Amino acid sequence: MDMASYRASSQRRVKTPAEEVADMDDLLTEILRRLPTKTLLQFKLVSKQWLSLISSPEFSISHTRFLLNEGLLKPSALFLDVIYKQPPTKFVFLPLNRDTKQLPLLDFMNAPDIKIMQSCTGLLLCTCDYGNQNYFICNPVIKKFKMISLPRPPMLEYQLVGVNLAFDPRKSPYYKIISIWQEVFLEKDEENNCLRHMTSNFSMDIYSSETDSWSVSKIKFTSEVAIQFDHAVFLNGAIHWDSTARESLYFDVGTECLMPMPMPKLRRRYSGPRYFGESGGYLHLAVGRKPAWRLIFRVYELIENYSRWFIMYRVDFEAEMQSFNLIPPYRNYNLFCLTVLCDENKGDSVVAVLESGMTLYYNLRDEEMEVMEVRTDGPKANNYLFDRARFRCCEYFETLARV
Repeated sequence: MDMASYRASSQRRVKTPAEEVADMDDLLTEILRRLPTKTLLQFKLVSKQWLSLISSPEFSISHTRFLLNEGLLKPSALFLDVIYKQPPTKFVFLPLNRDTKQLPLLDFMNAPDIKIMQSCTGLLLCTCDYGNQNYFICNPVIKKFKMISLPRPPMLEYQLVGVNLAFDPRKSPYYKIISIWQEVFLEKDEENNCLRHMTSNFSMDIYSSETDSWSVSKIKFTSEVAIQFDHAVFLNGAIHWDSTARESLYFDVGTECLMPMPMPKLRRRYSGPRYFGESGGYLHLAVGRKPAWRLIFRVYELIENYSRWFIMYRVDFEAEMQSFNLIPPYRNYNLFCLTVLCDENKGDSVVAVLESGMTLYYNLRDEEMEVMEVRTDGPKANNYLFDRARFRCCEYFETLARV
């Protein structure tokens, strides 16, 4: 080796192990996707390369799928009050782990009167009643949103009865939005006033984020029973709707087929507050006894083949509150929120939040109750006040899911 070659080789800087790993994108991706979402947000500041990698669509879906497949994606909080009058706003929420101190704001959407309609694996379906009603898909973790304009059928012929979100990152990085319209029959009375009558005919539009377009009137169907199309639960590739009748419907998003779904036969006294939601991969219905302040519930679970519901638990919060000496005089409390949480490690739980802010966290496996306090002194204009029979507690997931 001549002197020039020796000097050139000696001046070459030896790469550190960290730099060698950074040059190996595949290995770096495999390492980073195993980290929590909050950590990845901080790691965006390490270098331009890491920022580009973590922000890429390929990494975001890979990371979300890893969390789902490993059973690591669990809700870190519950949204309790889902209408906010002015941005920026602080959420009224119930933390489900010690690391959750505050939730991100929705001020990046710059829209007042925001209502959270549905939560789906990190994405939120929101609506804004300011001016023309607009709908948004957002991820508060990465502060990204997209406004979705609904197709406008003749308003005299149809009425919007539900907008739902379907997102399963295991199958696709894209999401779909379902809008359901009910046909209206118009007639005039003797004084020539126009009267509107709701018929049993429905029309369904489907939006795909992959094509950024709507398929208008894709599905037409008839239903004689009262179904809550504005309250949907997306589970196992299908959208499910609650109903107080003996039968409801669910919609398989992949096959675009509507199927009947049985509802449990309830005793007349169990016609109080009800919760309809999903946890642990199962569909649940919690129904309270009348009057509403009794705080006695039955929790039902739907069998996977949709054949029937079974009573999963009987919960008597009154008895537990008496053991804590928490029964107030004249039972002057109102139920603010109710939800069911399934956890293989901690056991299943029922969470009830009273309007006073008292939170009852009852572990069904250990038959133990924990009492916490949550501030509910935020905006009182929430959807529970207008529909106390149905609670719409939304789960908050931390993912990098893109909108």
